[in-house]
Amino acid sequence: MKSAPDFNWKDAEGEATALLQSLMRVDTTNPPGDEIKAAKVLAASLKEDGIESELIESAPGRANLIARLESNVATPPLLMAGHLDVVPAGDLSRWTHPPFGGVLADGMIWGRGAIDMKNMVAMSAMVIKLLRRHDVPLRRDIILAAVADEEQGCNFGSRFLVEKHPEKVRAGWGLGEVGGFPTMAGKARIMPVQTAEKGVCWFRLKTRGTPGHGSMPRPDSAVIKLAVALKKLGETPLPMHVMPVVDNFIRSVARLQPIPDRFVLPQILNPRLSRIILERVFPDKERGKLFATLMRNTVSPTVLRAGQKTNVIPDVASVEIDGRLVPGQTSAQLFAEVRQVVGNDVELEVINEAPGVVNEPAESELLNHIRRAVKFSHPDLPVVPYMIPGFTDGAYFSRLGARWYGFSPVWLRPELGLNFADLFHGFDERIPEDGYHWGLRTLHRVVQGFAGK
Repeated sequence: MKSAPDFNWKDAEGEATALLQSLMRVDTTNPPGDEIKAAKVLAASLKEDGIESELIESAPGRANLIARLESNVATPPLLMAGHLDVVPAGDLSRWTHPPFGGVLADGMIWGRGAIDMKNMVAMSAMVIKLLRRHDVPLRRDIILAAVADEEQGCNFGSRFLVEKHPEKVRAGWGLGEVGGFPTMAGKARIMPVQTAEKGVCWFRLKTRGTPGHGSMPRPDSAVIKLAVALKKLGETPLPMHVMPVVDNFIRSVARLQPIPDRFVLPQILNPRLSRIILERVFPDKERGKLFATLMRNTVSPTVLRAGQKTNVIPDVASVEIDGRLVPGQTSAQLFAEVRQVVGNDVELEVINEAPGVVNEPAESELLNHIRRAVKFSHPDLPVVPYMIPGFTDGAYFSRLGARWYGFSPVWLRPELGLNFADLFHGFDERIPEDGYHWGLRTLHRVVQGFAGK
């Protein structure tokens, strides 16, 4: 058996780049997804190292790949998860390189899935390939799950596996997105690791009014009522609900700031001062918006529907709203908060919902291994647990008992001018090849340290 420093990392990194390019060249835009094509590419790569995998279809073409390295030890397994589907590329003229070309140019691997999140799928596969290739003895099973449908709500992927095949993905620990990238928090650089994520309540808000001819405007029109309700929702923050993980994140970031930011930042936790500080004092408005979303339930109107003819005032108008829930909050509680803002003359209907997830206490053996792996290459970079405002497959896998950590490592050098958040779902999604290789080594160090004997 070779220890990690004896690995031929140059060859392994080249393999990892080629595997990521192969996955990115498969168009898995969701909808329709058709993830089975990428799953077969991954299965073939695993088989090269004698790792058998299983493709489980939740619907025709909607494939989930499961592979397992067995340890013959009863310790709870480690689940490494990533999704194979990607969001639409949009206007192709806005891309420097084809979004499904997997082009390596200017030190970057370009295309959909480079960051979200075929990089994690390829890195995780390479980690277990290296562990098998070098006969690393294990003290827990390692499960790889490359899943479908995360971008459309997980119904054909992680949710399907958890509800229909729980024995294949049940684990005590989990690694997925979103975390593991250096980012600026105020005037300090940190390495965030996700230990919580907000829940989902997608819902429809409907108003009713008196119909009529378009030549005779009506103040009680359903459309006018809907517009008034949306204006109120857009201008009125919902009540604050500060989770311990958010409190700890903000205070941890504050301790890294120079004076006076060190003392001002914690005041956003005060309901009486929070909005004033974030809107009028806080210098980084985009970061301020993020902090605000972490401390309350949120609503974002996305899809409007009303009427069929220009000259007919409709009797019904509706809007689909992307609601996000602080862990512990329910759809019923969100609806109560919405009615406090817009009144009771609206109809509210849940379209899709999933509870938030929080991994508390965040401190654990796995987080310690993450800290050690980051410290190995960047001793002065603090690792800080945090909550994301979105959702991931971890929301479902954690239902089977996995303590979930968002750690899909990639190194972004400041001089490249890349912002992690801007790469998600944006034009010219790309990943620095050297930053991807750093992620592979770092993820391997975490997994071998945590799961190896």
